[in-house]
Amino acid sequence: MKELILLVSSEYAPMPAAAASRIRPWVDILENLGANVRVLTSRSAEANTQLVERSFFSAPCNRASLVLRLIQEVFLGLDLGLRIFLKCRKAKLCLITSPPFFMACICSAFARCSGIPYFMDVRDRYPRVLVDLGVLNKSGILHKSFSALERWVCSGAISLTTVTQGLKQEIGDAFPAKETHLLPNGYDEEVFTEDLLSVDKATEFTVVYHGRLGRFYDLQTYLGVMKLVERADPSIRFLMIGDLPDELAQAGCANLTILPAMQLEDLAKQLASCHLGLCLLRELPAMKKAFPAKAYDFLGAGLPMLVGPEGELADAVERMGCGVSFTKVSPQEVAQSIVELKQDSARWSLLRDQTLQHRNDFGRRKLASLHFSSILGELKKG
Repeated sequence: MKELILLVSSEYAPMPAAAASRIRPWVDILENLGANVRVLTSRSAEANTQLVERSFFSAPCNRASLVLRLIQEVFLGLDLGLRIFLKCRKAKLCLITSPPFFMACICSAFARCSGIPYFMDVRDRYPRVLVDLGVLNKSGILHKSFSALERWVCSGAISLTTVTQGLKQEIGDAFPAKETHLLPNGYDEEVFTEDLLSVDKATEFTVVYHGRLGRFYDLQTYLGVMKLVERADPSIRFLMIGDLPDELAQAGCANLTILPAMQLEDLAKQLASCHLGLCLLRELPAMKKAFPAKAYDFLGAGLPMLVGPEGELADAVERMGCGVSFTKVSPQEVAQSIVELKQDSARWSLLRDQTLQHRNDFGRRKLASLHFSSILGELKKG
C-alpha cells in the first residue's frame, strides 16, 4: 500500500504564486516515487478532490494590513490543521512550506498532535524579516514570542529545507541540532520547455516583471526606471504581470502594459516573448540572502535579467554573466542599462547566450528529485 504524504501550502496550482510553483513539481516527483500525495491548501487552488484538500479560507492577501494578514494566516492554519488531525492521521509524513509563518506553525502543531513526523520548508524566516521591515522591535516581546514559536516549530521537525545558501547558513546557525538541506526553487522544466526558447520576441524591446510587488520591492524604484526609459527611448516597452498595486496603473506610464496574474503555462509564453527580466529588491538585510522565484522563471524563459542590490541573486547573475547586477539600485543606472542593451544587440545576444548556457542547471524537478528520493528511502528504512 502506498504511503500517504501530506503537502501543506497556502497556495497551489493554478495560483501563480511562489509557494504554488515550488510544490507543484513535488507532487509529481513523490507520486512517481510511489507515494500517495495529498495537498492541503487554500480554497483558491484547483478543485481536484483526489489530490487536493481545500480549506474554506483563501490564501492570506499580501496587500492586506499585517494584522489582517495574521488573522487570515491563523484561520487558514486552523482549518488545514484540523483537516490533518481529523482526516489525515494515517499519513506517514507531512511537508509544510512557510511562509505563511503562522499557518505553518499551527499545522506543525496539529501534525505533532496527530503523531505525524513533519519536514519544514523555510522559504523566509519571518520573525527576522519583520524586524528588517521595521514592523517588530528585535528586543520587543512580540519578536521574542515569535522567535520562541519558530524555535519550537523547527526543533520538532525531522529536518529543514530552505531556498538559498545564505538562508541555509543562517538556519543552520540558529538550529545547529537540525539538519538543514538546500533545495533551491528553480523553474519547472515541464512548463519552461526547450520549445519555449524559440517563441518569437515582441516587435518592441520589452522588459518584464512578474509577481506581487509587495513589501520587498519598492514601487517608486520601478516607476522611476520606467519614466526615465520613456524619456530616453519611448519605443522600449515594460510589461508587468501579477497582483499589482493600483498605484502602478495610476502612474500614467505610457510605455507600461499591465496584465493580471495568469497560470504558469501562459506566464511562461509571455516571459519568453520579452527581452529582459527585471528584479530589483529593497535594500534590506534579509534581501541579501534572497533569490526570488521570478528570477528562476527568467532563466527558464532564457531571459537575461537586471537585478540588485548586492546579495545572493546579484552574485549569481554576475558569476554566470546572464544579466546586469547593481550593487545599489539606482533608477538612473538601471534605466541607462536598459537603453544601452536595446541599442547594443550584440551585447544583449551575449547575455542571452550565457543565460541559455546556465539555464539547465536550475530545473526545479531535477533539483528536487534526489532530495525526495532520499526522504522516501529513509522512510522505508524506518
